[in-house]
Amino acid sequence: MSAPPAAVPVARWAVGVAARALTRPADRERYRREFVAELYGLRPAEQARYVAGLLSQVLALRAALGTSSRSPELPMSTSTRTPFRCRVLRMHRWMGHGAPHHGHVRICTLCGSQQGPFNTPDERPPQIRPDVGM
Repeated sequence: MSAPPAAVPVARWAVGVAARALTRPADRERYRREFVAELYGLRPAEQARYVAGLLSQVLALRAALGTSSRSPELPMSTSTRTPFRCRVLRMHRWMGHGAPHHGHVRICTLCGSQQGPFNTPDERPPQIRPDVGM
């Protein structure tokens, strides 16, 4: 059996160029080694296609690696404030969930407020109503 084809020097050079586009030195070295390892076993034409694809996607990889080092950001649609409907009007959107020991809890899908545990799904939470005669 013949040995798998080695990496063509031009392909190794192009992989080095692609790795230099990454920001952190540790990332550069890791991905350079990984990309060179991918070249082994490919024929020269396949190596050229691989390197062309790598060079076209290296900026996306750089952006993806850059976001992992920063603190995670909340999506723009997520609000950290309790919705007006729940906070002021006390109109929650309850959804039932199973709890341990055959109980159930109700969790508001808007604010995450929780009621329960209730022993059966038919058991209703106590309604707090202001006394009219006071």
